[in-house]
Amino acid sequence: MPKPEKNVAPLKGRAARRARKATRAGQPKRSAQIRDAFVVTRGRDKRLIPYLALAFVATLALFELAGIVLGNPILFSVFGVISAVLVTFIVFGQRAQRSALGEIEGQPGAAAAIIDSMRGDWRLTPNVAATRSMDVVHRVVGKPGVILVGEGSTDRLQPLLADQRKRVQRVAAGTPIEVLIVGVEPGQIPLRKLQKKMTRLPRTFKGATVDEIEGRMRALGTLPIPIPKGPMPKGARMPKGVKLPPR
Repeated sequence: MPKPEKNVAPLKGRAARRARKATRAGQPKRSAQIRDAFVVTRGRDKRLIPYLALAFVATLALFELAGIVLGNPILFSVFGVISAVLVTFIVFGQRAQRSALGEIEGQPGAAAAIIDSMRGDWRLTPNVAATRSMDVVHRVVGKPGVILVGEGSTDRLQPLLADQRKRVQRVAAGTPIEVLIVGVEPGQIPLRKLQKKMTRLPRTFKGATVDEIEGRMRALGTLPIPIPKGPMPKGARMPKGVKLPPR
């Protein structure tokens, strides 16, 4: 019987380390990503620098004051600098996210992109209904039940949402249905508040029941037309020659 080779495990370990190094080498460095995000956000948000400066100075001043009151200014200064840097990064992240959302606000598909990136058990089926003006409806299955998310004009979306509600009730009677309309019109939910709105919906079901509801939703399908995923340019319209299914 041939003897097993002795150096198999070390070779695997070195190969794995080389693979990890090669992967890291092909990815942009964290510092470069932060720098690029800062440049882009600064171009969009004229108040970015003042907010970051205020966050840093206010946090540091608070720790300095606490150090003077408690009689240990040096120690509190060290913690103050560290905390000021952390708070500044948090403020930067919030401003960067807000700026990015502002860029895609009002674009068809923006809400679907936000939902698709959310943490938690959210089963998204984008573009289950649409108009020629690219008012779109997305269907989400989660622990709150079924959420219909519309993007576009409220007046044009109402018939689509009513039709989708009837379809859901036919295959999953008794399931709670939430309707959210995202946009910039009066009474609509701003894009930046969509995630908070969805996470605050009451949790009615557990995972197994969510699986069952999702299975029933598959019978409804989606639009048999090629609508790209993600945000689309404002003013986009359905391609000519595409026939929308009758409601």
